[in-house]
Amino acid sequence: MRKSYDEIFNTNPRISTSLAFLIGLLLTSDLTSFEQNTLGNWLMLIAQTIITNASSQATIEGRISGGIININSNEVKCAYNPFVYDINKIRDIVNRFYNVNNNDVDDMLNIINHSISELQRQINELKNKD
Repeated sequence: MRKSYDEIFNTNPRISTSLAFLIGLLLTSDLTSFEQNTLGNWLMLIAQTIITNASSQATIEGRISGGIININSNEVKCAYNPFVYDINKIRDIVNRFYNVNNNDVDDMLNIINHSISELQRQINELKNKD
């Protein structure tokens, strides 16, 4: 199922927004105002669930990897702004502008592992005192 969304996820955000606008207009053409309201609220509930989950996940991922990456920045847009994104190309461009370093994640994991080992050592010391 995930693979079937690639075209949506790789589409330029402006094009995607325009398409959503047009679909919204098409959906309302034969519906009463009550039906439009019901459908709109139902779709908004789905959207709110997705973006709430995504924002929580992004917060956690941001804390792990550090830094904020903005593919909508002027620097990135000037370098690359196609109809459909080539994810590998955009990744290279973002890395060039934001100096993303995966070693930061490895360093963080090493610190966490060291902290866990130290806590375990201290727990063992406390157990042996009794």
